[in-house]
Order: sequence, then structure tokens, then C-alpha cells
Amino acid sequence: MYEISKASEGKDAQQKTLEDIPTNKDLLLLIHGFNNDFDEVTAAYLGFDRRVRAVGFNGNVIGFTWPSYGEWFQYFGDIEQVEYASFGFLNFLLAFRPLLGEKKFHVNTHSMGAYLLVRALAAYSRINAIAEPLPGRFIVDEMTFFAADVSNEILERGEDGNVAVAEASRLTSYFSYKDPILGISQVVNYDGRLGLAGAERPSRLPNNAFQIDCSTLIESHSAYRSTPDVMEDLVNVLRGTATNEIDERRAAGDKNTFAIGPEEEEADEHDD
Repeated sequence: MYEISKASEGKDAQQKTLEDIPTNKDLLLLIHGFNNDFDEVTAAYLGFDRRVRAVGFNGNVIGFTWPSYGEWFQYFGDIEQVEYASFGFLNFLLAFRPLLGEKKFHVNTHSMGAYLLVRALAAYSRINAIAEPLPGRFIVDEMTFFAADVSNEILERGEDGNVAVAEASRLTSYFSYKDPILGISQVVNYDGRLGLAGAERPSRLPNNAFQIDCSTLIESHSAYRSTPDVMEDLVNVLRGTATNEIDERRAAGDKNTFAIGPEEEEADEHDD
């Protein structure tokens, strides 16, 4: 875990404590996905920080890193790493969340990072012996997923995602059926991906879980953070704007499902 302020110092980096993390403003924590080494993650987080500030987020931004192998062929190895890291992340949440007090605590994940967050929050919710980090408050205020590499049934009743979402004020999951990486993941996992086509059965989404179809804007796995329309939508979410009051969204027909970007017909005409 580290503050987003400069590039990695590598072996010369000095470890920080919880007390070093800024708590004077609302805070956004970023969790990266599969196949990323530390330097790649740092660069991505710095870029995210610049872009989210450019569209109006005024809080602090920090990043959480987990030990990805940083190799494409280590997909299932990274899943194992996430399983271990999720408990470390939960310990961090329990220790850090009270330090923010009344300030908001938001989390944005990319790809496999959604799995880490879900596992951590589900573990917390299922272990009654763990004390609440801030009684009467959600652990996470705005939980947001970009290209979530998790099952498209994970938010249904009885699943870890459904349990995890109960620990957040709201979940907003951004997806695109044109994501080629999640297309491969779907084949490898023999299971649909939440970040590829949304929930398998939107009617079973928890009432505080929403999904945003970005398919006419996003055609790659990591384009969300570099797409202004998506980042502007994200900042509105972080401000706490009601889901159906965020500009440029349109209802997509299914429960708790919206779309942003040009409508499909308009995108096709533009391509011609």
C-alpha cells in the first residue's frame, strides 16, 4: 500500500505506516489486476491519479499492490496470490478505516482486483468475531469495478459478491462486451465474466449494485481509466450522485443497468 505521489523508488523505497496515509480528505484506493509487476502498477496508478483529478475528484488517492507474478501465463498463479493477499488487505481495512472517521472511503478495482476486494469483504462479513472498524458505517462507501474478472453470477444471493456488497454503500460495475482479455478469461474459466457482459441475471442484482455498459466506448481491457466519459461518470459516483441522476447515462432495460457512450446504431454509423 502506498500513496500515489511519485514513481516507484525500487529498492530505495521506504516503508510507510498507517499514520503516514493522508486522512484529511475523502480517499480513493486503487487495486490492480492480473499480470502486473510493481513498476507497471505504479505507472498505472500515477496515470489514474492524474486523470481522476482532471475530471474533478479532489480527495486523496492511494494504491494497494498485491504480488502478481507479472506474467500472462501465470493467470491461475495470480488467483492464488489474490487469495493470500485478500486477508492482508482485510487487515489493512480494519486498521485503517477508523482513521478516516467521517471521511469517505472509496475503492476502485481493475480486472482481478475485483476478486481480491470481494474475497476480503466476504471474509469480514462471515467472521462474526471481527469487530466493526467504524460502528454504524459501511467499510467502503463507493465500490467501483472496471472490467471485473469475476463470475457473472458473483453478485447473486449466497455468492461472495453478494455478501461483499452488503459492506458497501453502493457498487458500480463498468463492463464492455468488446473486452478481448475477458473474452479469453471467459473461455479459460468456463464461466461468464461480470466485466464482459454484466450480470448473468440482472434481476438478481442486489438493490445497491449497479452496472454500466461501456461497450460503445471500451474495446480493450485497460481503456476505462483513459476514457474521459468513463472517468467523468466515476467521479459523479464518488461524489455520491444518485445512480439515475448522473448525466449522460441512459437506462439499458435490465434492473440497475445503464449505458454510457453513443448508442450502438450511432457508433456503427460513425465507424462507416
